[in-house]
Amino acid sequence: MNIQNIKKYALSLALAIGFLAAPGLSSLSTVNAQDWRRDRDNDRWDDRRQDRWDDRWDRRDERRGFRDGFDRGRIDARRRIRPDFYEYREYRYGNRDYREGFRRGYFQAFRQFRFDRW
Repeated sequence: MNIQNIKKYALSLALAIGFLAAPGLSSLSTVNAQDWRRDRDNDRWDDRRQDRWDDRWDRRDERRGFRDGFDRGRIDARRRIRPDFYEYREYRYGNRDYREGFRRGYFQAFRQFRFDRW
């Protein structure tokens, strides 16, 4: 075998090993980038986990407001009074997400039970 064939086979082998190893090495970097604990480049805590936690609490307040507003709207619709969700203390003193859920639940129940005859 001459030197040209040895070089060709060595280069082919190196390229084959490189192509096989590249996907494995790149997958390690994505796993490290998704680590929620500490961003090692900036030496600060990653806020993505906290944002997901806050979103879950916001939806919880909105769901609770929707349920409370639905109950109050059903009662007002069956009593056949004018729809006014602002008179309820829970609405006035709730946070923004709670009030939005309360308002939506109140009007949905009022539309649903407005012509209900018990």
